[in-house]
Amino acid sequence: VDEAHCISQWGQDFRPSYLKIIDFVEQLPGNPIISAFTATATEVVKNDIARILKLKNPNVVVTGFDRENLYYQVEHLTGKQKDIFIQNYIETHPNESGIIYCATRKNVDTLYEKLLKQGVSVTRYHAGMSNDIRKKSQDDFIYDRAQVVIATNAFGMGIDKSNVRYVLHYNMPQSLEYYYQEAGRAGRDGEEAECVLFFSKQDIMINKRLLQYKSTSGQASDDPALRANEQRKLNEMIRYCETDECLRQFILSYFGDNSPCTCEKCSNCVVVE
Repeated sequence: VDEAHCISQWGQDFRPSYLKIIDFVEQLPGNPIISAFTATATEVVKNDIARILKLKNPNVVVTGFDRENLYYQVEHLTGKQKDIFIQNYIETHPNESGIIYCATRKNVDTLYEKLLKQGVSVTRYHAGMSNDIRKKSQDDFIYDRAQVVIATNAFGMGIDKSNVRYVLHYNMPQSLEYYYQEAGRAGRDGEEAECVLFFSKQDIMINKRLLQYKSTSGQASDDPALRANEQRKLNEMIRYCETDECLRQFILSYFGDNSPCTCEKCSNCVVVE
């Protein structure tokens, strides 16, 4: 079972279809061995995976959440400031592959047009595009025909491109699970990579509206406990953006990884002279 966190209502990307997996398995002859994999399970979600899949005395392997080759950075910028930063960033990282995540399709399209006019080798990806165009955009990025892809979080599931040198978040994600998963698409070859998150107070309002939309449109449960959990995760994401503590340690602690952190690899720990 891949992306096993999807089986838990307390994780991100909960998918009711995942609840049918165990029914399917129990119809199979014999007693098949089940393995479940995820990169973003908190302790609660990990326990949910074992319970729902009816794993008996499972061998639980946690390899740790510290991606030592990733540099984490939070920039408190808005509007034109972000656009100028991104333009300068891409110029100082020539011929490097990068992903820019945006919260909305509108932001994807607007930033895409701006970078295209500036001569950046760029493509885009969101659910409002046709399947053929999305596939072409994805292939152009994977096979290095486009240097940068601008996308909503619809982009990335199953993407295995090893040489992504940076992941920029134009808007704050809704949770640290989303952020860790998306930022983690950088540096899969083990080489140095950077993860930069842009934060402004407007991001808080955008995410609250998105959560409200999910609730009223039926995309999310109307269970008060689950809505409260979504708000809690958003609050933790805000805390990450506002903390002056080590960003790497903040992420590790969130996922219950108490390993000691020797950082010097985040914007809160590196002293700029």
